[in-house]
Amino acid sequence: MRGIKLFIFLFFIPFPLFAGSGDWNVFKSTHFQVYYHTAAEDTLNRLTQRAEEYYNDITEELGFTRFNFWTWEDRAKIYLFDTQEEYTKATGTPDWSGGESLPGTKVIRTFLTAPDFLDNILPHEMGHIIFREMVGFNNPALPLWLEEGVASYQEKKRTPGIKKYLAGRIQNGSFMGLNDLDRYDLSRSGDKEKVELFYLESYSLLDYLISEFGKDKFVLFCQDLRDYRDLTRALALAYSLGGREELESSWKASILQ
Repeated sequence: MRGIKLFIFLFFIPFPLFAGSGDWNVFKSTHFQVYYHTAAEDTLNRLTQRAEEYYNDITEELGFTRFNFWTWEDRAKIYLFDTQEEYTKATGTPDWSGGESLPGTKVIRTFLTAPDFLDNILPHEMGHIIFREMVGFNNPALPLWLEEGVASYQEKKRTPGIKKYLAGRIQNGSFMGLNDLDRYDLSRSGDKEKVELFYLESYSLLDYLISEFGKDKFVLFCQDLRDYRDLTRALALAYSLGGREELESSWKASILQ
């Protein structure tokens, strides 16, 4: 975590939250409220500590900081189900899902045994919420691959050999171009291999934009996307790219280098 670590104030207050979903307990930190049934206090402490660290890192990385952001009654909410079965039944998510976010209400939902939750799922879902707040919740110019790329970029564990794997996909013709990424319906896909490819390509594209042009230009790109609600215009203003075709061509060339 960059800079001085945030001092985290924790409140342990069990109480029924709402009818119809069972009795929830709540555990509070500076920017988060964790709703849970049986999680141990040590688990809740580790969860909120990591969440606070990611909060500082992601807002700083995206250049999106402001006074009293996500505090008091505006805290983000994390719902921690006891089992994957309870989580899937309550959320209706696919069986490959380890967590989900509802950016408009700053809600993250997951379950106690979700693999790599602290290292990957938590920063990923927080990335969704913070990025949406930055570029606009109902921005029609925001493609899913960009949002998922930003979220995946926050994860701490990387799949090894991504560039080599994607280069092979380009060479054998199974690579998803930007048009394919735009049309892909992640919520309806039961093809785990295709889902993984979508996430890897989204991460790769975001990584290309940041590593090739720098984080400052990415922040400008996000601001232009928010202000003009036009992806092509935002790409041209921030990166001097002529359009989506030029972006895809230069991105694929970087993978094959």
